[in-house]
Amino acid sequence: MSKNLLIPLVLPIAVSIIAGGAAGYFAAYEQIYKLKANKAAVSSTIDPQSLRTAILSNPEMIEEAFYALQDKRQTEADAVKRVAMADANGPLYTSKLDPILGTENAPFVLVEFFDYNCGFCKLASKWMRSSLQANPGKIKVIMKDFPILEGRSKGSRESSAAAWAVRLQGQGLYENFHFALMDARGGFDSTRIDEIAASVDVDVERMRADMKKNAKAFDALMEENMALARQLGIDGTPAFVTGDTFISGANTDLLQTLLDKALAEDS
Repeated sequence: MSKNLLIPLVLPIAVSIIAGGAAGYFAAYEQIYKLKANKAAVSSTIDPQSLRTAILSNPEMIEEAFYALQDKRQTEADAVKRVAMADANGPLYTSKLDPILGTENAPFVLVEFFDYNCGFCKLASKWMRSSLQANPGKIKVIMKDFPILEGRSKGSRESSAAAWAVRLQGQGLYENFHFALMDARGGFDSTRIDEIAASVDVDVERMRADMKKNAKAFDALMEENMALARQLGIDGTPAFVTGDTFISGANTDLLQTLLDKALAEDS
């Protein structure tokens, strides 16, 4: 939009807010549509200095407008995500290839997109581990390997492939290895992955054999997870989904609130 067009569109809103508050703001929409319909005729009557004076006299309205726009955009984005989550319900919850933390038939079901090199994932994992320990049989976490940091942090994809292979040795070993990887710092190479696996009694030789044997299946799973992430607008980790709620980042306060609500409803 050109500056010449911006001035006649913004001025009525600015002046109306200053003069009439919320009522003036809503009344300004009529002026905007009239201006759009007849820009040339009206723009010649607008004094740009008036807009500048109004803004300088009431600079708070710029901040208010900015936050109002942020809220509007977030509301729109949340609505889009809710639709996307409804469409993605099948792959989100029913894939037989996703590792599981917790108990299969639990009242609180959470989906997590994560990367073993993600610092915020490591932070969220502390809440996850303590919540699982404090609420046996009450939580099911569907783990969506999402090694988005591959290429920036060493070993994101290989550590996911290793953990995914370890799930074939039993859920208990998978859980121990998962949290051991989350506790580790500084990236991963093959040797370090093997050392961490051995430290929690994983059969490392079998892990490596299963990684090789199931490499194509793992690649297909990564493509599926990437597609789901794109559908949901996920471009970072961690990201969580439970019911129709999307949680971006290590927002453990919100996760705890949702867990408490689910457990209260189940009691």
